[in-house]
Amino acid sequence: MAYSKEAQKRYREKSIQFAVNYRPGTDIKEGERLKGYLDQTGQTANSYIKALIKADLDCKGFMMIESEQTGNVGHIDITDDDKLPWEE
Repeated sequence: MAYSKEAQKRYREKSIQFAVNYRPGTDIKEGERLKGYLDQTGQTANSYIKALIKADLDCKGFMMIESEQTGNVGHIDITDDDKLPWEE
């Protein structure tokens, strides 16, 4: 299949991207520590950061739901008494 500039543009428009920058004089040591950890464990920064974010949001009980009627996306807060979808 040949490269399609238009298809690549549509794909990028559907993506969500976040960035992390460690800067000299402020937090470069933490960036170096993260880089060393990723090198040691063989993980990519992307997979590691995604796992951290997912674990944090799960721990906080922040869930996104999509309305079957409207297709709109919103969030629900989970209390300690509520079960998460995978716990049912």
